[in-house]
Amino acid sequence: MGYGLEVVKNSYAYQDEAAIVVYSTLGYMTFMWIFDSQYWPRALCIISWFSIFVAFSVSMCLLVALIPYGPICVFTVLMPLSLFGIKKLMYDQIPGHVYAGWVHGILVTMASITVACWFYWNTKNGNMWDSPTNAIYSHASGCAVDFDAVDAEVCENADYPGVPCFWNEDYTEVSFSADSCTKRCLDIYQACEEGFITWANPGLASMAMFAIGFICKYLQEPDDPHAKHQIRGVFRSCVLFLFLFWIYASLAGAGEGLSSSLIAFAISMGIGSGIVFAVVFWGTIVSEPSRIVGKATRQVEKYSDLVVSGPARHDDEYTDFVRGYFLLGFGPFIVLYGLISIVNQYVRRHLIRNCCRKRVPRAAYEHNGLFTLAVTRQINDYISWDHTKVLTYAIYWGVNYAFLNVFASKFTTVFLSWFVQYTSTMGLSAVTLIVLFVGMTLFMIPIMPGLPIYLTGGIVLVSAGHDILGRWGSICYACAVSLFLKLLACAVQQKIIGQRLGGSISVKQMVSINSEGIRAMRVMLSDKGITSRKVAVLVGGPDWPVGVLCGILGLDLCSVLVGTLPVVAVIVPSVFVGSFAYLGSLENDDGMDLYPWSSTMGAIASTFAAGAMFYFTLSAAAAVKNTLKHSKDDISAIPLDEAVQEANVEAEKRRAAYERVTIWRHVPGNMKYVLFTAVLSMMGCCFLLVIFNASCFREYDLMYTIENHLGGKWTNIILPLGRVALLLFVISYTLLYTFEFWATAKTRAEMKSLDEDETKQPLTSTNVATYA
Repeated sequence: MGYGLEVVKNSYAYQDEAAIVVYSTLGYMTFMWIFDSQYWPRALCIISWFSIFVAFSVSMCLLVALIPYGPICVFTVLMPLSLFGIKKLMYDQIPGHVYAGWVHGILVTMASITVACWFYWNTKNGNMWDSPTNAIYSHASGCAVDFDAVDAEVCENADYPGVPCFWNEDYTEVSFSADSCTKRCLDIYQACEEGFITWANPGLASMAMFAIGFICKYLQEPDDPHAKHQIRGVFRSCVLFLFLFWIYASLAGAGEGLSSSLIAFAISMGIGSGIVFAVVFWGTIVSEPSRIVGKATRQVEKYSDLVVSGPARHDDEYTDFVRGYFLLGFGPFIVLYGLISIVNQYVRRHLIRNCCRKRVPRAAYEHNGLFTLAVTRQINDYISWDHTKVLTYAIYWGVNYAFLNVFASKFTTVFLSWFVQYTSTMGLSAVTLIVLFVGMTLFMIPIMPGLPIYLTGGIVLVSAGHDILGRWGSICYACAVSLFLKLLACAVQQKIIGQRLGGSISVKQMVSINSEGIRAMRVMLSDKGITSRKVAVLVGGPDWPVGVLCGILGLDLCSVLVGTLPVVAVIVPSVFVGSFAYLGSLENDDGMDLYPWSSTMGAIASTFAAGAMFYFTLSAAAAVKNTLKHSKDDISAIPLDEAVQEANVEAEKRRAAYERVTIWRHVPGNMKYVLFTAVLSMMGCCFLLVIFNASCFREYDLMYTIENHLGGKWTNIILPLGRVALLLFVISYTLLYTFEFWATAKTRAEMKSLDEDETKQPLTSTNVATYA
């Protein structure tokens, strides 16, 4: 809308200049750090930081072709900053919360006008996002053409080599055909999100203005007890919007780099909101910083109590858990931070001490170490860490990320696409039986969510039943089969798996059956009929763990199945997404979509599916919290499992013994080397998967085929760099297993020694008594 596309086109002429500005700005920031800008005169500091901000803002806008989210992020930060800069210049005497109320009306009005104009613009001259618009914006944004992602013989223009088949020679007309050039050829732009972000910029800008505007509205009365709940609702709405926007964009073929763009946009919205909070509460922040920190700490502790529950909770484990994440994600930057600190300390000792003596604090002035005083204190704090725990947690963070990013995402998609192709020539009855068998198999995997199962059912069942039952009849049939599959899986998980494991003390320990959180879930799941909190847990909780937990707790199957029925609110839109994806792949003889509305309806259905799942998930967390608060008597009435209590005591002894034998100074040098190498390998794996994901795996979705898109071998989805990432993952996990095998053996020896000491202790006491 407006001149967005023209700005992107013209920005190519200034990319070199913008890159020079960025590098120069980063160099100047490093110079300020090394030469202790915090001790410079105040005016010089203000001028320096203002220049840096302007340089980065202009550069991000000029580099829009390389960083498509740059302009929207700059706008989201500059918008509140400029409005509250006006307050500082013209309305300095007006309280921050009063001015925030004024800003609310301005931002909401601007957002409403912008989004209305954007929707109106979409209805004119074919501006709605579709295949031709995708081609136009992708080409204008400079997206690289990758014929390796498609069948080059089909998708490359036979008359003009290097030109996509749907473009003419001078890139002025777009056309598709059923025989040779289908809309699948748009996958040549699969790694490019610039076009979609440029097209969607007005909508994202409106979202930012709405969010910050309503935050300002609720902050105009900061003492209102309901304000925090309203602001929390704004943040939840923003998260839901971004999640749904991502789903719609992915279905619309927006490119595989969209996730990083939305993450950057979310961060910029957080910065913009932080500016608003800082203006409104600046007096409190300056006068009572300890009060702010104390409230934040209590809030974190309250939510951590809900997240972690067990027989014995150790507060240090939270800290070590976060430290592990920090170490895995920022390890290379920590090393760079230390190197710059060495240079900073050298400059401080030989230059800053002499020219800024009055500005340098006494402690920093007298410090003569290799690092600066602040970094020295941080290193001393690092030395006091429980390194064994922190390094182990760092590896497990990487394991979880790799499983979610690769095994539960990439490989599951390949398998399901093969399944879709395998059943494409079968009858409806055979397909139904196969869907039930495969669905039950997948439901038995603890980490497997139900959404991809329902979506796949929507594709294969509608494909098989389209000619027999008709379009809407086959969709309804797919919904019914998916609901039956979910209920059958619940019954199997509860009666066969859960009840069989219900007598196992170790399994009860694993689910923390005596913890208040699990007992609260038992209270909720024991409700007769359908209640909101019961439905929230059964539908919003993870499928396999909740089903098995119901069996372990010995709950009534019929009551659980009745409470699970509202899952239809998730199943129906999920099936619709798969159904419309299949219908969208059908074309007529002219190469045009047989159901041109299917893409739009699929996006709407995915919005409802994500919204329903998001709602049930949040409701489950809120239900557990409310039950812990308001049903304390019911929770206390549930007797504790004595066998589990005794096992918990033994587990606590083993845990204490494990911690003793893995104290870092007692760990042998070779085991330290093993653990360090495991962390470095996992760090390399995760950095490859995060930064170079497009170079690790081919783009692949459910409607692709292994023959046409992977050359007939499913392993071709892994590119060479991906093989390196997976190799690093295997090395890291193998080394972690080696370390834990050693630690477990040492723990057993320690426990055996303790048992022998306890056996000798009564005898020693008797001898002493007799001697006396």
